[in-house]
Amino acid sequence: MKRTFSLTLALLLLLAPLTLHAEASADSCRGRVNKELAREQRLYRAYLFGKQKAKDAPINDVRYDRDGWAWLKANNSGTPWINSDQDNQGLKWSNSLMDSRDEHSEILPIKGIFETKRVMTSELIPYTLQAIRSLECRMAALCEVSTISATQNGEDPQEIDSLQPVGCIEFKKLDTWPECHFDAPPRSVLDQVDTRNYCEEISMQLIFREIEQTKLAIEYDAGFRTLLQFAGNFDIFLREMRWPLTGTLRQAAELIGQLGRIPCFLSSCDSAPPIKQP
Repeated sequence: MKRTFSLTLALLLLLAPLTLHAEASADSCRGRVNKELAREQRLYRAYLFGKQKAKDAPINDVRYDRDGWAWLKANNSGTPWINSDQDNQGLKWSNSLMDSRDEHSEILPIKGIFETKRVMTSELIPYTLQAIRSLECRMAALCEVSTISATQNGEDPQEIDSLQPVGCIEFKKLDTWPECHFDAPPRSVLDQVDTRNYCEEISMQLIFREIEQTKLAIEYDAGFRTLLQFAGNFDIFLREMRWPLTGTLRQAAELIGQLGRIPCFLSSCDSAPPIKQP
């Protein structure tokens, strides 16, 4: 009897967090919105600055897996990736496992726009603008998913055939978010409105910040590429002028050595002290 009671209690304790996680609430819905928007932000930055394989990533690089867990590269050992969560810091992944479980595993490695060589910064601006526009469309699609999710009920995601934000391409085969299913008592219309307003507001702030940071990145890239061009042209100048300049200096030195042979016709020459004969 006691053993049966203990097993029942253990099952209840294990199932309790799952029930709380599946229950829709304003806080859980905001957390899901933040998670999805942050994933799009990381994808946008990966296309700007690039993303290497796990073995080529520098120390202290942070990456996320498909479940949204953050992983930190602590060293260059066989299992360098550690979980950032305080309750799971004992977990360690190898580089190959990190690549297979990475949220961008299908497209790794990613060559960033600013990693393009032998081009001017002005030539990269159209691609940067296209990336910003893609970020806007993808975030607009996520906000529409949150709006549709708020009108659903149940604990299972519902399939969305397609949706098309204004001025964007059509997105297909999407699912609603159970954390935002508010169309059931005792949820009210206020939760639906809060979800819609929160996603639109936070996405606008995020896009504005990314645009400002992209401007700084473009300014830095332009200055860096200009410096490289100046350094390259100066190296070419030194290589071209090396032998003519060296020959000119040698000729000048020879000319100075020959000036002693020219006789002096000034009176100051006679006032010089006589040279003592040995």
